[in-house]
Amino acid sequence: MAIAATDERLHKELEKLVLYVERLRQELADAMRKKGDRTDFENMSVQLDALVKNTEEASNGILKSSEEILEAVEKLRADNSEEDRNKLCDLIVGHATSNLEACSFQDITGQRVTKILRSMQFVEDRVSTMAEIYGEAAIQTLGLEISAKETPSEEVAMDGPAIEIEEAISQDEIDALFD
Repeated sequence: MAIAATDERLHKELEKLVLYVERLRQELADAMRKKGDRTDFENMSVQLDALVKNTEEASNGILKSSEEILEAVEKLRADNSEEDRNKLCDLIVGHATSNLEACSFQDITGQRVTKILRSMQFVEDRVSTMAEIYGEAAIQTLGLEISAKETPSEEVAMDGPAIEIEEAISQDEIDALFD
């Protein structure tokens, strides 16, 4: 009788294990499924590459137009005929318009960032579900073990703009350190 109960318990545990493995497989398949020709991971990479390229092109265009505006202003300050002054003013207006057009890339940038964020949220949800299946405590322990084995990176952190969080130190607190 005790053997039959043990066999039944072992059978139930194996069923649970099979269900967990199947659910993990489904979550991985969902995370790696293709949408068109690419997975969510590949789409994020393509979108970020385009974002960097467009930002660089817009920045270069703004810098070039700004330099040309400054040159035109210097020429305008010289004694010129009215016709030359009008041409220089038209040139300045043209370059200022180019700057405004280059700045309009922000709308496209926002759309791309939104796509990337949605993809990252999808991946985060899949990873969270897989961690839940595997056991969050076991995942955290494994993560700490991996971190302990890694050598510190000498790479400079390239963080973007500060993110406001409740734990952040205020500028007043920083200033107080120097008083």
